[in-house]
Amino acid sequence: MKTIEQIKELVTKAQDLQHNSTKEYRVLQDAFNLKKSEIQLNRDYTLEGKKKLTDSLRSKKTIELMQLSRNQSKMFKELLNEAKKEAENIVHSKSPKVDPVKEERFKQRLAEVKTEVLLSDAKKGKQILSDFLKTVDEQAFASEIKNEFSALVGPILADAGQDAREYRIDLSKMFEEVKVRSMSPEALEAMRIAEYAGAAIGNDFFLPIVVEKSGENLGELASKFVNKPEQYFELFPEDAKYNPNGLKTMEEINEERDAMIE
Repeated sequence: MKTIEQIKELVTKAQDLQHNSTKEYRVLQDAFNLKKSEIQLNRDYTLEGKKKLTDSLRSKKTIELMQLSRNQSKMFKELLNEAKKEAENIVHSKSPKVDPVKEERFKQRLAEVKTEVLLSDAKKGKQILSDFLKTVDEQAFASEIKNEFSALVGPILADAGQDAREYRIDLSKMFEEVKVRSMSPEALEAMRIAEYAGAAIGNDFFLPIVVEKSGENLGELASKFVNKPEQYFELFPEDAKYNPNGLKTMEEINEERDAMIE
């Protein structure tokens, strides 16, 4: 099991990856603009040839962006999923053991409280429960009450009548307090990390500015799929094989030849 500090490092790595994503896109965009300028300034190309080469360049850079997005977002989610899993392991780890005699007394009192609440009206039942919770001084006991809470509050809500909404709000606050007390400070921090990681996993990897700029520079296809690379490669599976760092293909050589002024 990882420590809280190790889990935080995973989250930090994921955050750094996302924070650097705009810079990664800017490098790609600058390369596109530079090559585009070279094409436009080349006097050996026809106007039609320049257009075709620019369109081809735009398509290639879109593929590069999709590959970048797929690889980076995959690492991003893997880091957050690992952080979430490890944090949840801490949250669900067992509470510290307590004195057996004290535990037996607690269980007896818990059983009595259940009966007292069951035999009382809503107002008195809520007060009995509130007074009982104030006496709980062990994490393990709070954890047990948390697991039994629905059974404890059931009779109170059943008798609340028209005031059920108000009672539900008060009892919900009690439950949140019990949840907090049922965990160690480390487990509480782990729970917050797990909640953050779980929410962040569902977020778009690239920021809105990248979506906007990719649309302006590369076109609608890029902006539409920059945060959905898997969907892009489902539509265009052959693009997954494209190697931007490889030698020129015959198709690229022919494109440049056809663009020349005869």
